[in-house]
Amino acid sequence: MSHEIELAPTVLLVTAITGADNMAEAISERAGVVIELVRSRRAALASLRRYSFDAVMVDATLPDGEVTPTQMLWQNTGDALPVEVDLRALGASGVARLLRGILNRRQQMEMQVREQVTRSLAESMRGPITGLLLQSDLVLRDGDLNPAAEAKVREMRALADDLRIRLRPH
Repeated sequence: MSHEIELAPTVLLVTAITGADNMAEAISERAGVVIELVRSRRAALASLRRYSFDAVMVDATLPDGEVTPTQMLWQNTGDALPVEVDLRALGASGVARLLRGILNRRQQMEMQVREQVTRSLAESMRGPITGLLLQSDLVLRDGDLNPAAEAKVREMRALADDLRIRLRPH
């Protein structure tokens, strides 16, 4: 049973359109995300330096006259998914659908990678754990141990057996 707290994805929305606050609120509600709204690429860079985001959405209609180009923004997104979109053309519903799709695909990919890493780790640990179990059994079978050493070897064997059980495919 996992005790992780599921946090809503965070999205940095970069736009200067009129009504951006309302659009950000609508996207947030429809997509189930937390939106930080900034009005310029420069402000976006500052936010990216302070916080991490799951996605960075830049309005394609943002004026290019800014000192900070979009390319510089993309280079500083870290693990966030970079998305350029025409907010006016898609509207809040369209952007929310796009965002949900992108974030869901990312989550599925992360789960697949996690499962592959877990499987690979389990496979690489099986041999050494089997070796520990066999060696522990051989040491215990000899019978030339004092009671304290025997207790320690039994504890090591129990730990190795617990690992073997935990690493079994589910």
